Amino acid sequence: MSMSSFVRNQNGALAEAIKIWKSNFDKEFEGVEECPICYSVIHTTNHGLPRLPCRTCKHKFHSACLYKWFSTSHKSTCPLCQSPF
Repeated sequence: MSMSSFVRNQNGALAEAIKIWKSNFDKEFEGVEECPICYSVIHTTNHGLPRLPCRTCKHKFHSACLYKWFSTSHKSTCPLCQSPF
């Protein structure tokens, strides 16, 4: 739901609309862990969730974060447990 409809439904009370939006946002991503590379749930560029899990430690990463990790570290291992990815 868009922020403008929240504001309309709250008779223009922006603070209350933001509070409700934040509550809905938190419920939507409840249980989704942040990417251990960028420390974010939603990737800043492609707006994706961390979906690529390490087979060993089970942490999930954004694909773009892993790509950057692999290319800058010159490794193909998990950034956390160092197991082959």
